[in-house]
Amino acid sequence: MNKFSSSGYTFYKTRAFTLIELAIVIVIIGMIAAFALPRFSDLTEQAELAQAEGVAGALKSGALTVKALFRSQGHSVRVQDLAGYGDGTIDTNNIGYPIGIDKGNGNENVGRNDSGCVGVWNGVLVDAPSVAHNNNNQQYRSYRHTGNKICSYVYRGSGDNGNQNSGLLVIKYDSRDGSVVVCGQRSDLPSC
Repeated sequence: MNKFSSSGYTFYKTRAFTLIELAIVIVIIGMIAAFALPRFSDLTEQAELAQAEGVAGALKSGALTVKALFRSQGHSVRVQDLAGYGDGTIDTNNIGYPIGIDKGNGNENVGRNDSGCVGVWNGVLVDAPSVAHNNNNQQYRSYRHTGNKICSYVYRGSGDNGNQNSGLLVIKYDSRDGSVVVCGQRSDLPSC
């Protein structure tokens, strides 16, 4: 900055950016954005996967805890309202894995109807992400399938409207052996 005085006033001569300098700055910002945006997209997908893997781990841990409690109480047939787990409303199959809440006396299918997988989700998980069986307005949508023994929870946060076979990111619970896997149609996941 150059300083000069006139009539008792001090003036500063400033230098402004030239059009070429501004164009170069805009090009540099554009190049940074071109490299950053795809990376940001990858981070979003990684965060969604990490969240689903965390929920799947909690679901698996909960199912194993229910089975351990079932065994420790000496049960050998399915139990309605297993005492000592959560609020005491979880029901189990004959080997001790959760099959829902309010199952009633009957078979070992998950739940009494399609909402049975919602009962497993909310009965086993603490502070579970939202789930519904009949709409796509929650974080996950549940599907009961494979002889009503398996629950699939399709992640809806990314706008995916797929089902248990075509969803991009799915948490799958099998009440026959307590297994929980994360699968889907994404390239970084095994197919369901």
